[in-house]
Amino acid sequence: MFSKQRTEIKRLKSKQTIERLFSEGTHLGKSPMKLVCDTQKGGGLALGFGVSKRLFPRAVDRNKIKRLMREQYRIICTNTSYTLIEGNGFFIYNSRELPSLETIEKAMLPLINSWINLQ
Repeated sequence: MFSKQRTEIKRLKSKQTIERLFSEGTHLGKSPMKLVCDTQKGGGLALGFGVSKRLFPRAVDRNKIKRLMREQYRIICTNTSYTLIEGNGFFIYNSRELPSLETIEKAMLPLINSWINLQ
């Protein structure tokens, strides 16, 4: 269940797990992103990243934004002050503008810190 590398992200794929996460999880928001998370112990960390098809009709744009979010999370994980999180999380991008890596970082850091404080 645990990844071999610290920066490797286990993907959240199970439909049942995602539905349970959205119905029972904690919803945190920081414009232009939203985080839905839970803090189950012992299961490792699994993450999902999503972008609305209504906001970005082109799949190329949605895939680029998800790739940027995954890369930003990897950058945050390599920081020495990062504490490991256990549970499931799903990041959602909610703006109509194509983001830069800096924009995603400004939104993702407070969300991750709030998630850490929940544990």
